[in-house]
Amino acid sequence: MVLYLNSFRNIMAWGDIWKSFEKADIKKTTYMFEYYKSFLGDDLKGKKILEIGCGTGVNSVLMASLGAKVSVMDFSKEALDVVKVLAKGLDIEYIHRDMFTSDLENEFDVVHSEGVVEHYLMPRRQEVLDVHTRAARRGGKVLIIVPNARCVPYRIGKKFADATGRWIYGNEYPYTERELAYRMEKSGLRCEKRIGGEFVLSFGWAFAPLWLSKYGKFLSRGLSASVNRGFYNMNYDNFFANRWGRAIGILGRKI
Repeated sequence: MVLYLNSFRNIMAWGDIWKSFEKADIKKTTYMFEYYKSFLGDDLKGKKILEIGCGTGVNSVLMASLGAKVSVMDFSKEALDVVKVLAKGLDIEYIHRDMFTSDLENEFDVVHSEGVVEHYLMPRRQEVLDVHTRAARRGGKVLIIVPNARCVPYRIGKKFADATGRWIYGNEYPYTERELAYRMEKSGLRCEKRIGGEFVLSFGWAFAPLWLSKYGKFLSRGLSASVNRGFYNMNYDNFFANRWGRAIGILGRKI
């Protein structure tokens, strides 16, 4: 119950950040969406896709723009309202529901989340992965992206931000690649691709207490930034990023 309440307060604290996205000029891609495409490829047309804990739903909106049949789920109506603004008429299904009460099963070609499952400890740390897997059809894909516990600048910045009361994400318990793979396999997935990201960007997290209050503005501005391929390659899917980047993602296939 305490963890649930803290997570709820965290969602409420995100309200101003989500609102800052409503006027964002979303381009055809972002650095994070390029990361997504490293896992899923470019051909998403006709694929039935679910995002669990969508927040602003930027990646799902971009998937819908490529012809995917997208559903987004969140227990925050405020978050879903922001997705509706960003979607600008795209045909997206909005599911206002706590994921732990979801009855979606064997339905989607791709189920994904970013920055969701790390907010839980056992037993829900495993249960949240099981929710993703149940929603995917047999042979379908599940993509999970989480903070990397091996990223030293991120861990340092988080510790100091916690100590100074400036951490805006509530309870967050990062994963190692090994733990994430273990929990995905335990839920019934075969892990097929593992890619790290945000290696160069991770050094900024060491100074997180100085800029977290402006994070919404940074993210909104980043959506309209052109993707530089050289900078992308420095941050994603290289020797350093795959081990010590701020993010780690694993793509699994439902057995």
